[in-house]
Amino acid sequence: CELDNIMRLTGITGIVNGMDVSEWDPTKDKFLTVNYDITTALEGKALNKEALQAEVGLPVDRKVPLVAFIGRLEEQKGPDVMIAAIPEILKDEDVQIVLLGTGKKKFERLLKSVEEKFPGKVRAVVRFNAPLAHQMMAGADVLAVTSRFEPC
Repeated sequence: CELDNIMRLTGITGIVNGMDVSEWDPTKDKFLTVNYDITTALEGKALNKEALQAEVGLPVDRKVPLVAFIGRLEEQKGPDVMIAAIPEILKDEDVQIVLLGTGKKKFERLLKSVEEKFPGKVRAVVRFNAPLAHQMMAGADVLAVTSRFEPC
């Protein structure tokens, strides 16, 4: 809102798109089914993937790529871009997709509708769920990060 000069003059600072590396450390993350480190990452991620698939009700299969979207359901974060891409992705590929987020009701409805169109392939979790977000980060093969713009 063009307040950047005022903020700079007052000395306001912040962490831009940061994360707590202790909380999200896969060697000790309390929300993971299986903790892992660099030496056990391949098997650890595979086990977390299977646990994630089972938790959200997708067929458990290590060989099927699993894509995860975690985000606020607002125009800025482009959930509609992700939703529009899903039919194209699933048309030619054997892929599973897990979507997690809350926000504008129209996007929440779109997430649920894409889940209904692709049962067994897409799961939409329309609520805040920190443990699931951790499991998705640990178990997904691909993280989809859509964004129309970043204000910072």
